[in-house]
Amino acid sequence: MDQFRDHQRRRPARPTGRAADRPRTAAPDGGRGVAAASGMSSKARRASGADASGSSPRVGVRRLAYGLVAVVVIGTGVVLAAADLIGRRDEASAPEAIPVRLSMAGFDPAIIMARPGERLAIELWTTDSALHLEGGVHTFISDELGIHEELPAESRRIITLTAPERPGDYDVYCDTCCGGRPNPAMHAVLRVEA
Repeated sequence: MDQFRDHQRRRPARPTGRAADRPRTAAPDGGRGVAAASGMSSKARRASGADASGSSPRVGVRRLAYGLVAVVVIGTGVVLAAADLIGRRDEASAPEAIPVRLSMAGFDPAIIMARPGERLAIELWTTDSALHLEGGVHTFISDELGIHEELPAESRRIITLTAPERPGDYDVYCDTCCGGRPNPAMHAVLRVEA
């Protein structure tokens, strides 16, 4: 039994990992700090990119890289979010065309004016992405006028049609976005006036 006790007494204590339990040792620089040991002032140490623990300039490069990535990601988000405001997309590319925007908010303008029998060039355009559209397209449909046009995401196209001879309001709708035909916002009117 005495041998067992002797063995326990001689066994070194295991370190627990807590700083308070570790024995204190002198720093290799004699306790003067990294700046004093290297002979660098704190200003010179900051200029070199080293911190109080003597880490390398790679820390500064890493921070710069993360900052650059953050700026690129945020900048891309701002450009995409403001895509509707960049450029003059509401102007038709052909002088005689009427620009009509199809979006998740509906048609703009919601009323397209025409005279009886007038030949119209309507430039349909959208900045909506395919992820927001059923089948990746907006539609421009009028059952009364026999029109069924599809406009791919983020595109523009000119269609031509002849206004009816009879004055009145003719319904046009998009059936592939935001509730489709049942949603009142997804309707426009071709208004024919003499």
